Amino acid sequence: MEQPEPAIRLPAPATAEAAKNESSESYAERHANEYKIRGNEKFKQRDYPGAVAAYSEAIALDPNNSVLYSNRSGTYLAMGHISKAFKDAEEAVKLKPDWPKALMRRAQAEHGLTRYATAQATWRKAIALDPENKQYEAGLQAAKDGEAQATKERIEKEKKAEREAAEKKRREKAEEAARLEAAKDKEVVDDFFADLENDKTARAKAKKQETNPVTEKYKTQKLGTGAEHVARLTAKNAAFKNLDPFRVLALDTDATPDDIKARYKKMSVLCHPDKNGGDETAKAAFEYVKDAYAALSNAKTRDKMIMIVEGARARCERDRRDKLAKGVDERTLPPLEAALEKAVMKTFAENEMKRRDVEDHNRVQQQRERDQAEAEQKKETDEKKFEKQWNSDDRRSSRVGLWQSFQDDSARSANVKRQRQAVNFKREEKVEKKVKYGQADMESWKKEWK
Repeated sequence: MEQPEPAIRLPAPATAEAAKNESSESYAERHANEYKIRGNEKFKQRDYPGAVAAYSEAIALDPNNSVLYSNRSGTYLAMGHISKAFKDAEEAVKLKPDWPKALMRRAQAEHGLTRYATAQATWRKAIALDPENKQYEAGLQAAKDGEAQATKERIEKEKKAEREAAEKKRREKAEEAARLEAAKDKEVVDDFFADLENDKTARAKAKKQETNPVTEKYKTQKLGTGAEHVARLTAKNAAFKNLDPFRVLALDTDATPDDIKARYKKMSVLCHPDKNGGDETAKAAFEYVKDAYAALSNAKTRDKMIMIVEGARARCERDRRDKLAKGVDERTLPPLEAALEKAVMKTFAENEMKRRDVEDHNRVQQQRERDQAEAEQKKETDEKKFEKQWNSDDRRSSRVGLWQSFQDDSARSANVKRQRQAVNFKREEKVEKKVKYGQADMESWKKEWK
């Protein structure tokens, strides 16, 4: 640590007459020097606040002394008060510009304030006045290193800011794309439900205008043989294909309740096991027919099925239009009727898989809750059983008997014997049976009666 500039103690006036005739300048200089000496001693003792106070008193007496400002600047540097140190160093340089040590103080303060360029210039001035001082060379090199490190940190900070800005821009771009995609999906969904609502309104209007409850096209439709329907309804993946009740009954979504009822009668006859020689596949086909009629007989279920079928068809047609708009050759696409049928079956299958997943989840959750309840019930039962066994008369008597045996054991240590001989020692007696509160002791009552 850089030590303050040493002070030479000035002699006091030899006589009272000399002290009386001492000039004010001499008096101020002598007392300022005394405060300077005191400040130097405080600095060596690392009493920096005391040193600052002493130097401040000296400066008040001798404000044009650059050494005092330099010493106080060094003390402020030791305390970490860089701004105050720089201010005193500036004053010291102003009072004595050609003093290298004042320049050193200012260079150190500038370094502490991270003003590395100005610190280098100040160090060069000090070196020019005192070329042989190695400390000034080291200070100059430290200022250069500090500037290089600050430049490196600034460049890294700028690069980090650029990376963060690029990441923020990328994130904002992704969020905007996601927002546009969500808006597009919402628009598609809104259009889809609007189309469904319009179709529903159109169906209701057409239904009101019907004059014949049984649609002519279903009345005259050729259904084929029972064997053909049995084969169709029991083909591969029949469980998923027959989720669409309209497909099972060979109807479209425009079928009226009378159409559904009439078609069920015909299909039940065609697929009845008695009409097909009692074949097991005919029994399965007949069950599919009954389930389809049960679903379409309910108005709410029928509307739900209509919405699923027409929604799947609408999505399929929209996808087909998008592909054609992008330039896909229509000849490479599957026939429209086959594509619509496949889309409907896929939608029903997906809905069924979701339903099964929900059921499996609920079943697992319910089983977990039952297991937890059983575990808690078992834990509670075990705790009650243990408490009952612990509090039983036999176990209590056994514990009291063990304690009395311990008291009567002559081989115990002297400390235990002294406890038995103590004034407040009381032998614990065995209680045969403790009567509970509110109950009468029948044995003692019998003895007293006799």
